[in-house]
Amino acid sequence: MSHSLYRSGNAECLHDDYVMLIGTSVDRMKDPTVRDKMREAWDILSSFGSHLTNFGSIRGGGRHRKSFEEFKKEDKFLVHAVFKDRETLKACLEKIKEKDLGLSVTVSGLFDEVKKTCREIGLTPHTVQYSLGIFGKTDLLPDERVLEITTMCGHAMVSPNLIAHLIEKVGKKKMTLAEAALELSRQCECGIFNPARAERLLREMI
Repeated sequence: MSHSLYRSGNAECLHDDYVMLIGTSVDRMKDPTVRDKMREAWDILSSFGSHLTNFGSIRGGGRHRKSFEEFKKEDKFLVHAVFKDRETLKACLEKIKEKDLGLSVTVSGLFDEVKKTCREIGLTPHTVQYSLGIFGKTDLLPDERVLEITTMCGHAMVSPNLIAHLIEKVGKKKMTLAEAALELSRQCECGIFNPARAERLLREMI
């Protein structure tokens, strides 16, 4: 999924950031058995809830807005989860493989790490997409440290100006780092923003 491909940062910076998307087509959601399978997918994700830094659905917001059960009732054709470590991602993929729901599963992250994870549990990726970076007048882009945060929202809903404003508030002790990361996460309408990574990046910037 292209909106999760452009997370900025080097390998060290992206070690705690993996996005999973589980979905089907809009037309298939008319089938009650497919809707049941999507609910099963939510059940699998919720079993790893304490290890997820965010989750949500297309245009449904993230974990700050609704619980697993609330998202599950909406019958969306695409759901999202953000993992902060490879081992939990691996365990979740193993469970999905075991259930064999017949749904599309996409994982975004460091290529070598995702490839290794698939190999370890006997999965062969159907398709691989690469991000080739950003071309054009790159001198107009924000600072790289800012981009590491803004690009976690694939629909560009997180403003560099908001980041600067929140850093100022944290510096004046008017807000904690966790509160600032959550405020940034609220801007992302599909739940693929990683507030745990954002908190770490904000701490490093400050």
